[in-house]
Amino acid sequence: MTDQREPTLRQRKHAAMALTIERSAIALVTDNGFDRVTVDMICEAAGVSQRTFFNYFKTKDAAILGVPRKLDEHHVRQFLASDSPDMLREIMGLLLTIAPVDTSNLALAGARMRIISESPVLLHKEMERLFAVRVEMEEILFLRMRRAAPATESPDETREQAALITHVLAGVMRFTVERWGSPGEPAGVERVRELLSSVLPKLLPDHHA
Repeated sequence: MTDQREPTLRQRKHAAMALTIERSAIALVTDNGFDRVTVDMICEAAGVSQRTFFNYFKTKDAAILGVPRKLDEHHVRQFLASDSPDMLREIMGLLLTIAPVDTSNLALAGARMRIISESPVLLHKEMERLFAVRVEMEEILFLRMRRAAPATESPDETREQAALITHVLAGVMRFTVERWGSPGEPAGVERVRELLSSVLPKLLPDHHA
């Protein structure tokens, strides 16, 4: 048995409407540019009233950034309890619980990432949102790595390693999402593993992937 709960019909409807508004906002900004898009334009494209829009998002910026996502608690517990030596695969799987999982949503995520990267205002707001996830991920990594750390390794050393891995993973996730949003580009955990195996020896000549 699992403690994961299926979303209710009301929750599914709420998520579907939020996604409709997000898609409309992203499509409009992609076609017209961030500064030229207004809430009225998003409402018209999504087929909703301003009242409905503001029930879901406080601002145009929020609609473009999308609903904040959190790490899945069930997957976090699985990750912490695992002893698999293939931690990269498990970390990527854990992080992907905060990312869309179907093809259309992956394309949306890629378009959103490109818009955010081109807007200093949106980039700053997204970094603020992701900071909480990064802090949580760093603590999760620390707990997992501390269990397997050698006796000679201090908690501070383990925490420093967890912090570095978390920062590296932030870049890996951004790279992955951008590739998912580009037609014809390979993506996924296996592709990331292949690239890291190729890159690490170039950065660290003594490293054996």
